[in-house]
Amino acid sequence: MTKLSEIVWRKSEHVYQDIINQPFNQELMSGALSKERFCYYIEQDSFYLKHYANALAMIAAQLQNVEHIKYFLEASLGIIDEQQNLHSLLKKEFDFKETGNLTLATLAYTSYLCYMSAVEPLEVAVAAALPCPWVYREVGLHIARHSIYNNLFASWIKNYSSEKFALGVEKAIDIFDDISEQTTKSIRQQMCDAFYKCTVLEWYFWCDAYEMRVFDNTKCINVPVV
Repeated sequence: MTKLSEIVWRKSEHVYQDIINQPFNQELMSGALSKERFCYYIEQDSFYLKHYANALAMIAAQLQNVEHIKYFLEASLGIIDEQQNLHSLLKKEFDFKETGNLTLATLAYTSYLCYMSAVEPLEVAVAAALPCPWVYREVGLHIARHSIYNNLFASWIKNYSSEKFALGVEKAIDIFDDISEQTTKSIRQQMCDAFYKCTVLEWYFWCDAYEMRVFDNTKCINVPVV
């Protein structure tokens, strides 16, 4: 029987190809991406990962399988470590300066994940959480294969193309499939929908970071508080 993970990836693969071809990733691969754009992306990613870690912890609290619980809790804590280690390193390398801004994609993606993990069925929340690591693994491996020598963004590329990261993603996919086999057809369809939407949100995340969009970039940002 075809695994649900194979089905959702096949249905979302055209979005993944768009992500690979997105200017941010093409320029990161060639080393041509501006430091300003990369730093803005890291700022968005830092905000995203905090909320993603919270979503994983909420999912862990609802799981029954001990191994599944262990994975989601360790993944949540691992993301916090990533922020402290990889992001700290990158911020030093690129003389990082906070803008205090969020993109629409950052806000939409984090809000959607938190909603899914708090309100929707557990299986659907698990599906919503999967595109992030899976897409990053594929992007990291693709960029590592085609990157220029001595790429300015080597630390980022090394992290997401590592065997350790890939093994973690495989575990997440296994849990997704395990859970999908124990639920209803209706829930499996919802899992497919959630996976696809979050894959699309990954694309928007990179687009907004590349364009350095600002969510509240309006003429009315200095409205006095009553």
